[in-house]
Amino acid sequence: MENKLEHRGRFYVVGTGPAGPQMATLQALAVLKKMDAVVASDEHLQLFKEYVGGKPVLFDPWEGFWDDNGKKIADLSEEEAVEFHAKRFALRDERVHIIKKHLRQGKDVALLDSGNPCFFGPGHWYVEQFAEQEIVIIPGMGCEAAALALLGKSIIPAHETGFVLQTAPQFLPEPDKIFRDLPQFPVSTVMYMIFRDHEKIFASLKKVYPAETPCAVVYWAGYPDKQHVIRGTVVDMASKIAEEKENEAGLLFVGRFLDGKPYEAAMQKSARAAHRSNNFSSLPRIGK
Repeated sequence: MENKLEHRGRFYVVGTGPAGPQMATLQALAVLKKMDAVVASDEHLQLFKEYVGGKPVLFDPWEGFWDDNGKKIADLSEEEAVEFHAKRFALRDERVHIIKKHLRQGKDVALLDSGNPCFFGPGHWYVEQFAEQEIVIIPGMGCEAAALALLGKSIIPAHETGFVLQTAPQFLPEPDKIFRDLPQFPVSTVMYMIFRDHEKIFASLKKVYPAETPCAVVYWAGYPDKQHVIRGTVVDMASKIAEEKENEAGLLFVGRFLDGKPYEAAMQKSARAAHRSNNFSSLPRIGK
């Protein structure tokens, strides 16, 4: 590592994967061992204590970010929400100041961020307050990778599927309009944080997808002692989710890829298309 007396430190955002060191990359674990200080939640500190060791912990980056004195953001009045967001930005700025102070002293600081830090990664609350040359992002495995491994299916290629839609309910203010045209384009859907507004989401899905369209929800993907799957269709999945005691770490999958042998079906389709193309190209051209 460069001489820190001569060079500024850097702010590392480390993707830890969905569930502790067994899901983190070797690069992530090696970086944590080299840091001078860390920014992490109590859960991350416990999971990665072997790699964090006795390093100074500057603060919990998420404390005060997702609730207002125990009251969830969704339950705040309009006036309370405005006040809360102002406090949240002010708190973020105070914490950025703390990190920058350490960087000026030539110290490297790591923020532990779950999963893939560039996909639904809240670490960007902090990242975007630094100059590009001050930031190093260490990639991590997203929870969807762990969930798909548990499901054991190819999400793409899969049957006739042409693409994958990844989103979360809070980014779909009008799901009826968004889902209306999707059946025209074979698509598999991955939806994060499905416990939010799942009834509204499935009410929209039922309007446009065949009743037998398969769904699966993976809870706590990547956590060996917690992960589990519930399966259903667009017609009955909402009621199955409602019966679940778990209402936090749910990842929804919708699409034909959950049926049969999706990869084999896609390859067979590709082979048939190639055969038709070859037959067409071998035909004599009129006028030649």
